[in-house]
Parts: sequence; structure tokens; C-alpha cells
Amino acid sequence: MSSVLTELCRHPIVQAPMAGGASCPRLAAAVSEAGGLGFLAAGYKTADGMYEEIKQVRGLTSRPFGVNLFMPQPDTADAAAVDVYRSQLAGEATWYDTQLGDPDSGRDDGYDAKLAILLDDPVPLVSFTFGCPTRDVLDSFARVGTLTVVTVTTPEEAQAAQWAGADAVCVQGVEAGGHQGTHRDDPEADGAGIGLLS
Repeated sequence: MSSVLTELCRHPIVQAPMAGGASCPRLAAAVSEAGGLGFLAAGYKTADGMYEEIKQVRGLTSRPFGVNLFMPQPDTADAAAVDVYRSQLAGEATWYDTQLGDPDSGRDDGYDAKLAILLDDPVPLVSFTFGCPTRDVLDSFARVGTLTVVTVTTPEEAQAAQWAGADAVCVQGVEAGGHQGTHRDDPEADGAGIGLLS
């Protein structure tokens, strides 16, 4: 494990910040209490929801933990294809009595609001997935004492993270649970990622 991170935990175990509910405050706190590095996943959450979970973790442990952010994504979807898919899902939505999501919301995942909270009330570590923040963003975290990690899937992405000033990288190969935190969503390269050992 990187020497940058060894001061944050006794054991070389970092809990993955899995978006969608699995990386909850109790799990992050339990991992940190056990000597690993617990992580909250801020992806798919509002900025206020993220902050409430940070406060919960702080109430459960005094040990260091991290928060993972999704980088804003460009609008690359084919609007016509999304409309067709939405029509195809309409019957399922009715069957399960649920609303279909708004495909035009959430491309930035509340990024700026989450940054503001994390810079105003810093946590020990912030990681970024699906892209690399600017040097200004990473320098802002350094000024408040927060370490930064950028998920990378290629040597070029690792170089970009280094040039931007990240403290560490999380190298992710195609073996990563069926998806990767690549910086560019390229359907042409789907499944053609690099393995971790390479």
C-alpha cells in the first residue's frame, strides 16, 4: 500500500467505495475501527445526503475514512436511443409502480456542491472515479489537509493523475467486478481494457 495511505490505517485494507448503498456509514466506520480504511460512496447521492452520511461516520468512529466522488460526465448519449429505451421500460415501470429516472439529470452528480462541502468540512481522504479533477481542485484539497486518490485504468490516466497532483492512484484492471472507472466512456473499447497485472 502507498506510504501516503499507511498513516491513515493500521492494516493495508481499503474498503471499496461502492455506490448504490453498499458503502454505508456503518460499514465505513466498522472498517476504520478494525484498522482498515473505510470509505463512503458519494456517487448517486445528493450533496446533503453525502454530508449527512459523513456526520454519521464521524459519530461512529474517530478514525480516518474517505469519501469517493464521481467526476462529471459529458453528454454523449444518443437522445433517440434513450427515448426508445425509455419506451421499452415504460411497461416495467408501470408493473413495479415506480417512476422512470430523468436521463437529463445527474450528469455532474452534484460535483461542485460536494466539493464545497468537503473543502469546508474536510475528511482525511477524497477519491475520484470516472475522470481526473483539475490541479486546482486537487491543490484545494491539499491546502485543507485532505489526501487525494484518482482511479485510473491506463498508464495515460495514471500520468494525468500524477500531473494533476493526486497523492495516489487506485489502479483498476478489467477484473474489477465487471466495470471500470475509466476516464472516457468509449463503447468502441468496451471490454478491451487492460488487466491489472499488465
